[in-house]
Amino acid sequence: MPGISRGQENTESIINWFITVSGVLTDAYSVGFRILDITGGLPGTQVFPTTGYEEVVGSSGNFSVGSYYAYDVSEAAGWTPTLTQSIGTHRVEWRWKISSGAEYQASYEDFEVLVQSAGSSTDTYISIDDVHDAGIPTEANDGPTDLQILTQIEIWQAFLDRACRQWFIPKALTFRVDGTDSTMLSFGVPIISIDYVKLNDSTEELEEKYYKVYSGSTYPDKRRNPKIKLIEDQVRDIYSFGSWVSSLKFRRGVQNQEIKGVFGFVEEDGTVPKLIQRALLKLVVEKLTNPVVPGSGPDAMPPPPPIMAGLIEEWTDGHKLKYSQTISTKKYGLSGMTRDQEVLDIIRLYRAPIGIATPSHPSIN
Repeated sequence: MPGISRGQENTESIINWFITVSGVLTDAYSVGFRILDITGGLPGTQVFPTTGYEEVVGSSGNFSVGSYYAYDVSEAAGWTPTLTQSIGTHRVEWRWKISSGAEYQASYEDFEVLVQSAGSSTDTYISIDDVHDAGIPTEANDGPTDLQILTQIEIWQAFLDRACRQWFIPKALTFRVDGTDSTMLSFGVPIISIDYVKLNDSTEELEEKYYKVYSGSTYPDKRRNPKIKLIEDQVRDIYSFGSWVSSLKFRRGVQNQEIKGVFGFVEEDGTVPKLIQRALLKLVVEKLTNPVVPGSGPDAMPPPPPIMAGLIEEWTDGHKLKYSQTISTKKYGLSGMTRDQEVLDIIRLYRAPIGIATPSHPSIN
C-alpha cells in the first residue's frame, strides 16, 4: 500500500494511475481523481478537491502517455496532504473515459497518510485542545501558553514511547537487518504494511507470493508477534527432498536483508490506541498542575526519583523507620516518573518485549 507523509508533495511514483488499451499505454479524453479520508470507515469523507473530481488531462498531472498522478492543478504541484490531515488509510478514486462519447470508467486505490518524516508537533498523539478539554485553562484564563502545553505533550509522548519500547502512529521506514540463516525475521514493533523485501543483498524485490507478513489487530492479534515468514518456493515430496533444503532463507550476514514498509502499534483504522492517548493526557495534566517547584511553570523538568515510599515499620522509642520500595521502581523501573497507577498499568499493557536474537547456523548450499 503506498504511503505519503503530511506535508509531502505527491510524485509520479507514489499515487498514480495508468490507462492501457489492448495492453498499450493510451492517453484518455478525460482523467480525474478525488481523495477520500476513510480512517473512520467507508464511504469516507472527501478531502480533495472540495467537490467533484480534479481533472488532470492537459496538466503536468499527465506526465507521460497514458500515465497520470494525483496533481493539484491550482497549485501547479503534486497533491500534498495538509499538516493536519488525518493519519491513516485514505482512498484515491480515479475516473476516466477514452473518448468524449464514451462512458466513464472508475477504480480506486487505498494509501496511508503518515506523519512527517522529520517529526513535528503535528505528530502528537493528543492535541492542545484535548488538554484544555481535560480541565487545563487557556492562557487567557491564567493557564499555560499553547507552546508550554505542546512542549509537555512532546516530552511525555517521548517518555511513553521509550517506556513502551515502540511508537503508536504509522511510520514509513526502510530497515537493513542481519540475516539469521532462518526463514523468519522478527520485529520489535508491529508491521502495518510491507512495500518490499530484498533478500540476501539482492537488488531485486522478492515476489509477494514467497513471503507472509504477520500484521493486523484482528484475532489473533499479530501486533504482539510481528514477523515476516518466507514461504517455500518448491514442492516438498519424497522424490525432491534434497532439492529444497536451502532454497529460501534470510542468509546469515551483516545488514544483508532490506525491508521497506509502514510500522507502528496502531488500531485497525490506523489511529492511536485510546488507552495510550489517555495515559499521555493524564501525564501532561499531572505535570502541568504539579510543577517541580511551586511557581516554576509547566516547563519545569520532571522531579528526581523518590528516595522513599510507604512507611511499613516504625519504632516509636528507638526512632527507627522502615520504608518499602516505590511502586514505580519496584514494579516498572520508572524511577518515580509518575505515581499514577493507571498510567503505569497502561504502560505495562503496551510494553513491547525486549528483542532476542535468533541464533544463526551455517547455511547448507
